[in-house]
Amino acid sequence: MHTFEEIQTLISANNLSVAESYLNTFTEKTAKWHYLYSLIALKKSWFDSALSHLETAISLAPNETLYAETKAALMSRHHPYSDDYYHRPRRRHNDCCCCLDDCCCQFDCCDLICLDTCCECMGGDLISCI
Repeated sequence: MHTFEEIQTLISANNLSVAESYLNTFTEKTAKWHYLYSLIALKKSWFDSALSHLETAISLAPNETLYAETKAALMSRHHPYSDDYYHRPRRRHNDCCCCLDDCCCQFDCCDLICLDTCCECMGGDLISCI
């Protein structure tokens, strides 16, 4: 049987697949188990899963401040959800908001296309040429 400390060391070393397989050998899912699984999810950029496991850990051990601090750090993260697994932004490479990176508009092209799609689902059409 593996220890939580061993699993935490694997997570710190970014050996996530081994850490996850060791964690999955535990039958009892304690607060510490959920906390460690949230760390794996965070490193994989699975933010919803990380939040869910952190909330479970906090409910199982409400006096453990580390779990609440980790949740607070997750909730205040400044990286957009468009970052990929390696934490590279997929768009907005410069300071400009536009997908062309050389104009100053309120929305970028991807946001407008998404809005147009939503409008079309409701019977409208925000951008008629798309």
